[in-house]
Amino acid sequence: MLDIDDSGSISGGHLQVREIRGFEKLLEGMELFKLPLITSRICGVCPSAHHLASVSAIENGLGVKIPADAELLRELMYQGHILHSHALSTFVLTGPDVLVGIGAKPEHRSILSLLSIAPEIVKKVLRLRSIGQKIVEIVGGRGVHPVTSVPGGQTYRPDTDEIEKMRQWGVQAGSLVKELSDVFMKKLENILDLRKIVELPFHSLALSDNGKVTFMQNVCKVVDPSGEVERTFTVDEYSDNLIEHPMQGSYMRSVRLRSAGAERKYFVGPLARLNVNSSFSTPEADRLLADFRSGGSPRLSAIDYLEARLIEMMYCTERIVEICGGELRDGPVITEASPAGGRFRSIIEAPRGILIHDYEADDNGKVTGANLIVATQNNYDAIDFAITALAGHFRQSGDDNTLMNGTEFALRCFDPCLSCATHAAGSMPMRIELRRNGRTFGVLRRGADIDQDNNR
Repeated sequence: MLDIDDSGSISGGHLQVREIRGFEKLLEGMELFKLPLITSRICGVCPSAHHLASVSAIENGLGVKIPADAELLRELMYQGHILHSHALSTFVLTGPDVLVGIGAKPEHRSILSLLSIAPEIVKKVLRLRSIGQKIVEIVGGRGVHPVTSVPGGQTYRPDTDEIEKMRQWGVQAGSLVKELSDVFMKKLENILDLRKIVELPFHSLALSDNGKVTFMQNVCKVVDPSGEVERTFTVDEYSDNLIEHPMQGSYMRSVRLRSAGAERKYFVGPLARLNVNSSFSTPEADRLLADFRSGGSPRLSAIDYLEARLIEMMYCTERIVEICGGELRDGPVITEASPAGGRFRSIIEAPRGILIHDYEADDNGKVTGANLIVATQNNYDAIDFAITALAGHFRQSGDDNTLMNGTEFALRCFDPCLSCATHAAGSMPMRIELRRNGRTFGVLRRGADIDQDNNR
């Protein structure tokens, strides 16, 4: 939805998500220990994130400490997951915007179009995605909806041959990330004039391991737009620091920082992680991060998400090699855990940003309440800001196709996952309502008409 003022300029933009959110209600009455399998079904793009957030929440509530090798196996699976997810976002979804051009016709802005233009590049992209997915399959038991992480640890340890195979894949993936990044960054220079237009005047929120990027459980750190640390909090304190809000015409809720004054807007994800933290734990990713931050920190443009994902992919490949190259030993991978009642919470970094799982269960281990806060909710305000900014810029062209392309590109910078945020299935058509003084005076459509679909 775009609001147009009397001069014809765009004064506001808002993403309306009309698919109903209801997964939390479905969890009520479920057995606590089944949640890691059930919640991974929320999404086919980031099932590993929900799988690990769920099992970590249960272990936190029970006070269970898993063996060191189990932690490494989970990290290995997750590095493969993030590599796969970032490759999908960067090269398959956003790639055509950058490599073909935002102004191109919709049918030319797709991976199939890229296949005809640059087949060797597309083959390397698909190989990179495949490596990430195969690692998840080996460690997690399935490429989609993993099953091996259970309260207490892991149910499966890869054998020596599988570990060596994954190490070799990690080396190969590192070479692919470097080669593809060189191509992507060169093309990205063509749209750098848009960077200031979508500069977000918001805080950055991410997990931090004493200044190092981490995807697994740790302390949440908030950095303001000037780079100063505004606050830190733990998983047990998240509800004291974050507050959810219903949004007009949408089943997806936004999340903001509680404050004594006005609530503060923020964003999460790869860009926030690189703003909050000053290092990784691997050499090439550290070099890339230093270069990224050398132009000033924090980086606040929505377009900076694209470069941030490339850096994180390099980190994933390095950690895969390190874990499979000697860190993973032959110790135990599971310890005893039994269901109980109580409160169960965790915060991890999904590929798209902060993911919170929060359950309550009775003494029989049955879930009595659940709340899930996903990355796309955390980015809602930032998405609306970017939509408004880029739509306002591209409306000046007077071309509806360019306006819709620019609006789509604004969304894709954040890699939104509406299946996570709303827990709905089906097609995601695009409809832009042009409004003046609260009344719709025009509609731009791409794909099925949502209102017509709902009336069938």
